[in-house]
Parts: sequence; structure tokens; C-alpha cells
Amino acid sequence: MDAPGMQSYHWVVWVIGVTVFAGVIGWLIVAAVRAGRRPPELPSAARQVQRQAPQAPEVEAQLRELAGQHQAGRISDADYERRRATVLAQPPGQP
Repeated sequence: MDAPGMQSYHWVVWVIGVTVFAGVIGWLIVAAVRAGRRPPELPSAARQVQRQAPQAPEVEAQLRELAGQHQAGRISDADYERRRATVLAQPPGQP
């Protein structure tokens, strides 16, 4: 182990460095494989309901009004999503 100009502590540092580098590369490979196996994100319930059946004109009007309030900044993102889900969850024919 006595290469020209290499002390024993140099070898220890080199071995530790190579081991850490190999560990990081291994961790990146495992993370990439796990990400590839992750199931795709499911669409929100509101989008799923919207795609399943056409909306009544009253519901569309309520959704447009909510979108206008949200864009104008009168309601927060969370409040908009909550109200939108409520409107979409209403049975047909109910105001």
C-alpha cells in the first residue's frame, strides 16, 4: 500500500471518499427506480365529477361566479376549492 507519495492516511481518506461517492450514486439510482414505480397522481374529485356528466346551466353559472370572485381576489384558494367542490357535489336540480 505504499505508493510513491501516498501515506496510509491518504488511503483511508481515498477509500472513505470512494465509499461515500458510491453510496450517493446508489441512493440516486434507488430514488429514480422508486419514482418510476410510483402510481400516477389521481385527478381531483371535482375534475372527475366534471368529466362524468355535463353540468346544468345553473351549476356552470355558479362555477363562473366563483371563478370570477377567485380571480378578483375576493376569496382564497382554499375557500374557492371548498365552494367549488360543494357546487359540484350538489344533486341536479338543487340551487
